[in-house]
Amino acid sequence: MARLGDKALARSIMADAGLPVLEGTPEPVGNAADVLAAGHRIGFPLIIKAAAGGGGRGMSVVRRMEDLAATFRATSAAARAVFGDGRVYLERFMERAKHVEVQVLADEHGTVVALGNRDCSVQRRHQKLIEETPAPGVSPGLADRLAEAAVAGAKAAGFTGAGTFEFLVSGEEFAFIEVNSRIQVEHPVTEAVTGIDLVREQLCVAAGRPLSFRQEDVRPRGVAVECRINAEDPQRDFAPCAGELTEFVPPGGPFLRVDTHAYAGYRVPPDYDSLLAKVIAWAPDREQAIARMERALAEFRIDGRGIRTTKELLRSVLAEPAFREGTHTTSLLAK
Repeated sequence: MARLGDKALARSIMADAGLPVLEGTPEPVGNAADVLAAGHRIGFPLIIKAAAGGGGRGMSVVRRMEDLAATFRATSAAARAVFGDGRVYLERFMERAKHVEVQVLADEHGTVVALGNRDCSVQRRHQKLIEETPAPGVSPGLADRLAEAAVAGAKAAGFTGAGTFEFLVSGEEFAFIEVNSRIQVEHPVTEAVTGIDLVREQLCVAAGRPLSFRQEDVRPRGVAVECRINAEDPQRDFAPCAGELTEFVPPGGPFLRVDTHAYAGYRVPPDYDSLLAKVIAWAPDREQAIARMERALAEFRIDGRGIRTTKELLRSVLAEPAFREGTHTTSLLAK
């Protein structure tokens, strides 16, 4: 976790293990002169990333050389304030790519298993809003290569526990971007299609026990979609909302799961992540999974003083032709 928590170091470890990585700086850059030199070499657009970043924070896209030095200083300062570590590195920015990740579990006995992939291309400010498995538009051959890369990367890092290897995908090509060495918000969609309790397995691994299954035992079934209900106002650039929930009635029904801590009367604080609930829908195929999610969001009753949420935006995204066709990329919301 210590090695992979440093994104720049993780990138170097994966490159040494043979995983494809985007062109960038092999280690953090320390001054404006080095940043400008790297910008000339990498070209634009590029992205500046905090080495200690996470949760979609600590990243800035730069499209012009004249903006590079100032953005470098601002991103480094923000990373220092948020993460206590101002180190940043540069990477080529892929605008029309899918964000696809592979869930892995690894025990202390040498077993590393991949549990399929998830598409998390619907994002705002590099943070995910909708996740689904399996990723639409990813061919079986590409899915196998992504899984093999994730397993190889986990073994190269000596990783144990539950983790996610994240990639950018364009056509049949992919590039590693980072590892989340922890359980993730979107883990329920993987649980829904595999029937494997990821949290239980993570606890067992931490206790020194072997995984209860092998790679050949993983047989995903159907499609699962997750929507994040955040206390944010999409009309104000997703500004977080604090206040009291006066109504909170989650949807129910078969093949639907809602993870939440909220309730009517709950006061949403300004101090933490804005996530209020996760709605997960499973079905035999993608069309039915989306239909179930649409019904669930339509039935979700949530209101409050000063509270706006992402619910209606999510309903709009589900109806978007590019999303329905599975051709959407990380630029969907920006467009």
